[in-house]
Amino acid sequence: MLEGIESRLTFLDRFGHPIDVDGRVAVDQFGENHRSFSTSLTSIITISAERSDQTSACVESIFDHTKKPFEIIISDVGSSRETQELLHALEDEHPNLHVIYNKESSGTTGQRNQGIHLSKGGYLVFMDNDVLVLPNWLGPLQQRAQSESRIGMVGAKLLTSDGQDVYYCGIHTITLERDGDVYGIGLDKSGQKASLSRHDPLAGIEGQVPWYTTTTILAKREVIYKFGGFDNIVGGKGIFIANEDKDLSLNCRQVDFSIHYCTLSEVIHNHDYRKVDRTDKYHSAYRLRMDQIAKDNSYFVSKWNIKYMIEKLPHEDNTKEWSGSGNNGGSEYHGEDEQQLRPVKLNLASPELSRDIVTVETLNT
Repeated sequence: MLEGIESRLTFLDRFGHPIDVDGRVAVDQFGENHRSFSTSLTSIITISAERSDQTSACVESIFDHTKKPFEIIISDVGSSRETQELLHALEDEHPNLHVIYNKESSGTTGQRNQGIHLSKGGYLVFMDNDVLVLPNWLGPLQQRAQSESRIGMVGAKLLTSDGQDVYYCGIHTITLERDGDVYGIGLDKSGQKASLSRHDPLAGIEGQVPWYTTTTILAKREVIYKFGGFDNIVGGKGIFIANEDKDLSLNCRQVDFSIHYCTLSEVIHNHDYRKVDRTDKYHSAYRLRMDQIAKDNSYFVSKWNIKYMIEKLPHEDNTKEWSGSGNNGGSEYHGEDEQQLRPVKLNLASPELSRDIVTVETLNT
């Protein structure tokens, strides 16, 4: 959480010196200074965990295709010397790009909270470093956020690496809800949702969604601070790397703000788990820490009393059912808890479940 973050995490520059967080003056790409928080500035927050080529490509796409004032904040996990030299070069080239140099990873949640705390933008964009933004990506997100006071976050359409097909969009994120309680959450890319072209009518269904991925999502600063940011690990409890996007959305909803999907904002998510080397340093050291993911899963489902973690993908169904106890604000992981998330065949079309499905379609009809 954001409260007391400077007592738990360090904020160091490339020389190992503490960053003056409170006294920092943000500068945008036009050279204008921003001493206080303002919606005239958008802070784009990403994490560097090796993959220096992707980080560089992400940054350059932002500079090529963003006309509105912005700053970029990168939180590094203690990457290799080669990656850090790339970060130095990016800082030298772009005065509105700032890097927080960590000795080790504090997780997706902790490092995004670092970026939030250092930022000056009234709008915050959380973005993975394997994203390439396309022309006019930011304006529609801001316009949608400004259209209603109770909108807290707005997500972009995610395209595949060739830019022709959809990676994720609003129709894919679903929940199961009854009497105001969420008991299932996840992705449904089965059936006709499995393969959508960029301009498919299903990908064009926009509006409120029950949750959305943080691959590229814009949030209002004041809303993020209402619930304290990402639920990172404090005192042995919290999330390190898995389900932080679902948790963020549920926290946003808990303070009575909604999440929206905007089809006019498009970015490329240059990633496909079926084709990557899962033994490389990024995946082995940072992303695929299976014991930690198990702890995160246990904490998340227990915190929100979730019964079903839904993951219906085109090539496999990874949906799991939780049989452990919940509704306790998140318990510490005890090892055996992950065994209580067991594979389950979930028929979303059944009469029992179909009435409880919440999607972009049900929320906007």
